[in-house]
Amino acid sequence: MSSITEVRGPYLQETFVELYMNGLYTGLFFVTLYGMVFKRQLHKKSVGIFLALIAMYILSSTHIVCRWILMRNAFIDNGDTSTTISLYLLQPPLWLTVLAAVVFTVNTLVADCVLIWRCWTIWNRNWWIVALPIGCTLAGAGLGFKSIQEQAAYVLNPNLDRTKFIDFATPYFALSLVTTCLSTLLIIFRIITMTERTTRKSRGYIRVIEIIVESALLYSIAMAIFLPLLVTNSSNDAYAQAVVSQITGLAPTPYCRAGDLWTRASGRHLAATHHIIPCKLGTTFHAYQQ
Repeated sequence: MSSITEVRGPYLQETFVELYMNGLYTGLFFVTLYGMVFKRQLHKKSVGIFLALIAMYILSSTHIVCRWILMRNAFIDNGDTSTTISLYLLQPPLWLTVLAAVVFTVNTLVADCVLIWRCWTIWNRNWWIVALPIGCTLAGAGLGFKSIQEQAAYVLNPNLDRTKFIDFATPYFALSLVTTCLSTLLIIFRIITMTERTTRKSRGYIRVIEIIVESALLYSIAMAIFLPLLVTNSSNDAYAQAVVSQITGLAPTPYCRAGDLWTRASGRHLAATHHIIPCKLGTTFHAYQQ
């Protein structure tokens, strides 16, 4: 009976953690949309960022919906006994497993692609600069979908190794972390080298750099905690995954209104030619000609 309780308890707690994170995400998301749409911060060239934010929010919300359906079906439709609840949680329907895994993977992929695109844009569309991040993203995407295939195979045949997907999921998340850190450093370096010395001393300029670093750290720390738990097959890895699934889109959302900070900080040297809007974990930028 204790082993059954250990299955049900963590699933409930993980669901509450993800619901809490999604609640924070939802509030920040709609506040940001209000600022972008009704305060005239949404420009023609930033429509791509706008759509990417919406896509990431939909994907993150879909993931928590999948988890909620899982819990509802387990405790209500299959809640006759503790055993039936646990069996459903351990062997959910194939469509539910695949959908949750796909939206999680695609959400990370979209965020990485937007990050690379912004890095490419701010570096004047230099493909050599983003060659390594692109390679990491493409390799990670293949590993991510291979991990989904392994999870689906286990659902169809419970006799298979339940943890085999970890062999592909671990390098996938690691490559995503590399993409985030590398692109963030490239963007910060570009901003520093493109601005005048006097501009770098301004409070607004420093605040923009802080936003980029803090948002990147938010995602990186969550992923750095999640990866060791995933590799060691810890029973607590789902808690970290619940946080990561929402932070992927949550962190950049409030920072998309920070473009005005950069405009004020960059002065005539850069503000006259570019308007910079942070995105993907606050570490990517959309630059467009004024």
